[in-house]
Amino acid sequence: MATVRVVIVVALVVCLIMYTLRRYRHGIVAERGTSIGADLGALSDAPRMLVQEVATAGPDRIHVVLRPASGSRAETSLPPATGRDLYVRRGDDDFGLGLLQQWQRSGSPVAIVTPPGSRLVRLRSVDDLQHLTLRLVEDE
Repeated sequence: MATVRVVIVVALVVCLIMYTLRRYRHGIVAERGTSIGADLGALSDAPRMLVQEVATAGPDRIHVVLRPASGSRAETSLPPATGRDLYVRRGDDDFGLGLLQQWQRSGSPVAIVTPPGSRLVRLRSVDDLQHLTLRLVEDE
């Protein structure tokens, strides 16, 4: 009789663990806009910009001028994007500078996401989904 009780308790504990894992499994999926899937979901809501100018503004900073892409808001009810003038920190590897210059030359639109209260700016190419995260610096 004691063996039957132990088997029932073990079965209930296993069922409880399975229920808990299934319930919280959705929390493991990226939902904060840091993955490609999350970015694709929010890409239609992000303002579309074109990289107009990329210039080195010092040894550790880049000056980036973004302008709204023409016709990017015609199909949505969101307000049109305004141009942005950014000073961002330059990395040691210059990958960001090269990618920004490539986007400028190709004229491909990029979606821009600036989280409120953050010094980070996320750019993602609409054409090839290449992303770039930039850190804003104070302009002097």
